[in-house]
Amino acid sequence: MIKHRYLKWTFVFIGSLILILGFCGIGQASEPKKGGTIIEALGTEPTNLDPFKARRRPELTILPMILEPLFVINPKLQVEPLLVDSWTVSPDGITWTLVLKRGIKFHDGTPFNSEAVKFSLERHMQGTIAGLLKAIKQVDVVDENRVAIKLHKPYPLLLSSLASFNVSMVSPAAVKTAAGEWGSKVIVGTGPFKFKQWISGDRVILERSEDYRHGPTFVTNKGPAYAEQWVIRFIPEPATLIAEVTAGNVDLSDYVTERDVSRVEKNPNTELIMTKSTSAIYLAINCSSKNKPFDDVRVRRAMAHAVNANAVRKAAMSGIGGPLYTSISPTVMGFYKGSEMIGKQHTEYDLNRAKQLLDEAGWKDSDGDGVRDKNGQPLLVNFLAFNIARYKRMAEVATPMLQEAGFKVDLKILEPGDLYERVLKGKHDLLSTGLVASQGFAVNDLSDTLHSSNIGSIVQWSHYSDPAMDKLLDTMRYDSDPKARQRALEDVQKKAAEAVTVIPIANAMEIFGYKKTLGGVDNYVKHPWSFDQADAYRALEIYKK
Repeated sequence: MIKHRYLKWTFVFIGSLILILGFCGIGQASEPKKGGTIIEALGTEPTNLDPFKARRRPELTILPMILEPLFVINPKLQVEPLLVDSWTVSPDGITWTLVLKRGIKFHDGTPFNSEAVKFSLERHMQGTIAGLLKAIKQVDVVDENRVAIKLHKPYPLLLSSLASFNVSMVSPAAVKTAAGEWGSKVIVGTGPFKFKQWISGDRVILERSEDYRHGPTFVTNKGPAYAEQWVIRFIPEPATLIAEVTAGNVDLSDYVTERDVSRVEKNPNTELIMTKSTSAIYLAINCSSKNKPFDDVRVRRAMAHAVNANAVRKAAMSGIGGPLYTSISPTVMGFYKGSEMIGKQHTEYDLNRAKQLLDEAGWKDSDGDGVRDKNGQPLLVNFLAFNIARYKRMAEVATPMLQEAGFKVDLKILEPGDLYERVLKGKHDLLSTGLVASQGFAVNDLSDTLHSSNIGSIVQWSHYSDPAMDKLLDTMRYDSDPKARQRALEDVQKKAAEAVTVIPIANAMEIFGYKKTLGGVDNYVKHPWSFDQADAYRALEIYKK
């Protein structure tokens, strides 16, 4: 049986974003039981489990069970404290003083305190999410349980940034002692599960933290977790993963592909839940001024018009997933509906328009071989794709479409490590990928993917740089006037839709398959951000019947 969650989004961006949401209320299936091992399947293995480097989906599935942020987002999509008791803000908005909860310890027995907060934040400020914390000037220890965060300038959305599961707290002692083994053999946090072992190519094994008692106010189980162990298996072949789920060798997975929905739905021993995701699926274009001719918006628009996104969705995603016309999902908070019409104008499938734009840009087929050229150079596209089924198939389907418009396509399907090395250095023209929105806030997604300061980091796949855009993005985040932030938020989305930094393909659906012998799943999925943000709550809510 398929269960659908219907999300109805409305937002007001005055001081903070508030979501009014409607979903199906689902009751508790059975009395929770403690014990046992839950086995989860991932379709790809992490490249690392170092929170200061992690940004990919497998890392963001595993790490939130081990590590926690200072704040969390509740079901009303408001910020509330998790490892913090209270906080104050100076009159000038520059200094935020956090009072930490007492008695919380890391899994290695060392205390969670102000030194740990300072250490963790300073490491994050130099890591893959530095852009999220660039408002922070310095972090000072006031005393054992108070820390002062000083900003370069007022930043009204600081707590939202600190509520990201990317901004997790770690044990300083463990990081220093582990040295080169941190993130592979040692990961120590305050979460509901302890890291035990990572068997490369096979699985990660987690063990319940018996001392965990500080789960968020809005979860049913505050801790400890029900399961004794949580095992995450890596099964890269989709057919094998689904076979393991339907055979009962795996308890749950949100790596069920669109093609396998009916198999899980029809299996008498499994259930399937689908919900609209805050993640966007697209082909990212390298827009760098050094990457000609893709710095020319006419060429980028031509690429977008050449790709029939609807056909790609049908072929690569079995038609599951909504239309997308911009670089962010229409389900994220702060999405500007007006940007869709602009995006549609510049990206909707229209082969004739694609050819016209290429003609205008001076790219013509001078020798009749089907490949356009200019000044003796062919219109070559270095097209890269993850070796994940969805992204691989997207690239394979889009390639002949681009060729029909006159592009010469060199498609390479790569392992994540090789792909990241190339893409971070800008050695690509097009990338089949998606944006996993870890919180579902438009401000974060837009800053991550469009601000020039994030070039060279994971998710700024387009290497896009525009001083006018940077100024708008900074206003959107930092201006003290809520109305000015709102105007900038809308202007950013209009400008991004005009720029066509990606070829939009789909607003993804999150697909979650699980055995009927699991309890607490309904409690987990009632949280609107459960699939996109916090797998920690899966660990707290789900149990073996």
